[in-house]
Amino acid sequence: MKDFTEKYRIRIKIFIYFLLFMVIPYIVLILVVNRTIQDYAGLNAGGNMEETMQSIGNQVKASLEMYENSTMALYYSGCVDMLESGETDRQYIESTLAACSYPYKNIRAVFLKSGGEVYHDKANAYSTMPAIMELSEEMIAEQGGKSIWFAVESIYGKRGTRNYVLARTLNGRQQKDVGTLYYVLGESLISRAFDRLQMEGSLKYMIDSDGTTLYTPAEVPLDEDVKEALLDTRAYRGYFIAGEDVVAYSRMEDTGWIFVGSASKEALLESVIPLKIVLFVVSIAYCLLLLLIFYTFQHSLLKPISDLKYAMDRFARGDMETKMAPFGGELRSLSRHFNEMTEQIKELMDSNEKAIAEKNNFQIQALTAQLQPHFLYNALNTIKWTAVINKQENIQKLTEALVYILMNAVKGKGEDYTLADELELIEQYAVIQKARFLNFVIEYEIQPETRDLKIFRFLLQPVVENSILHGFQRGMVQRGKIVIRAWLEEERLYVTVTDNGCGFDLEKWEKQKETGENHTNIGLRNIRQVIELEYGREYGMDMKSAYGDGTTVTYCLPVRKGRAGTDDDTSSDC
Repeated sequence: MKDFTEKYRIRIKIFIYFLLFMVIPYIVLILVVNRTIQDYAGLNAGGNMEETMQSIGNQVKASLEMYENSTMALYYSGCVDMLESGETDRQYIESTLAACSYPYKNIRAVFLKSGGEVYHDKANAYSTMPAIMELSEEMIAEQGGKSIWFAVESIYGKRGTRNYVLARTLNGRQQKDVGTLYYVLGESLISRAFDRLQMEGSLKYMIDSDGTTLYTPAEVPLDEDVKEALLDTRAYRGYFIAGEDVVAYSRMEDTGWIFVGSASKEALLESVIPLKIVLFVVSIAYCLLLLLIFYTFQHSLLKPISDLKYAMDRFARGDMETKMAPFGGELRSLSRHFNEMTEQIKELMDSNEKAIAEKNNFQIQALTAQLQPHFLYNALNTIKWTAVINKQENIQKLTEALVYILMNAVKGKGEDYTLADELELIEQYAVIQKARFLNFVIEYEIQPETRDLKIFRFLLQPVVENSILHGFQRGMVQRGKIVIRAWLEEERLYVTVTDNGCGFDLEKWEKQKETGENHTNIGLRNIRQVIELEYGREYGMDMKSAYGDGTTVTYCLPVRKGRAGTDDDTSSDC
């Protein structure tokens, strides 16, 4: 019994709700209408028409807000930032405009005017649109980024064709009005709202604050006296008697558009008489229709959803082998998608367990890798003191340099590591390399205020190593010289490492795959990744080199104070 209740709970609830909110209310409504139907005439119909006009206005307003909200896609996609920076990509901007219009069939075209350039979604090209842009630019700019709507004709080159334009200025982060956006929408924007709410025997209109008729499916124009009365009133909604007609209206505050419904009192009375005659027949037909709808609804929708919920509950309780039998109807894909989902979840769980195991293994390897250098520099310290005792100064200096490098390699990332520490590291590294290659020197041009600025460990050393081993061809280039410069500019730390070596083809190097044989090549590539991960994409490393002209590597880094100060990161681009 419990299993039965779980499986059919949704269908039972929906059936009860169906009775409570569809069948019973309708029966009650029929009884009430049968007693009050004689009162439905004249001014009472005016109140109903007023509500209808307001509903139409609300639907149009909701549609306008939907299109206004869609313009924010240009901010989310980065197009506004692109326009503000001046580094525009026409193809990207126009594809974004096309993406804005794609979900909405009613949008006929999207235009963006910025800096004298006009971008469009390539859906249509309107010869008269530039003139409309020029006439409306001042009006749009006065809104300060707020959306405005206006109606235009002849946008296709044919008079009598009504279109509605949504326009707004796009404001960047630091400056206003980086461009003006235009949505061109067809007449169905308004007609759909009117069509959804039918009023038998009535005429429907939409006019603007000047009395111009913007839309009407009626062949009869709105009476001029009615227009004058509508324009004179300041109320946002209401109805009144104009001769033999009942006129109801609702005004949209933002646009000034007025939705108008007009019906003769005679037509309203005639529409009431047959309603009472067929009321009973319609009631029976409606009840039968509701039963048919409910049967179709439960067979095509409720049963698949109920089965899906039952299967999901079993899966949530840990039955990983739960499967749904295929079924027909509009939701026939539910069973297939559920079975695919459960398979993917099982695979993800297996993959997650494997990833956790690999992560634990990696952490063990990392701890082991940190322990190994300690054994090395302890052993090297022994060698150093042996060299001191035996007065082998060269061996002593080489050993001390190597111990210094190893000790820096095992320090944690949180150490207060500065440019001065990196320069000392390079100096110690040079001691080792000069023991092999005696024909190079390292010169320093360092602004004093940069020495205590924090940088990432081993950021400069791979470049110096590349100069010695490859730029000087392992000692084959005579009078090798490396110059390291550091200075502050526009709240940035700039460091250059320049050598007078043989140089290389930078384009070919960029395309070269990383290999385990060339560790300096890997080191240079890793530096770029480290800078991006540690400081962000606005910072980086730039390389310039050519055969016979040496190599220059330039670092652009944030100003982060070390021992004597606090972190002071900036965020502007290099």
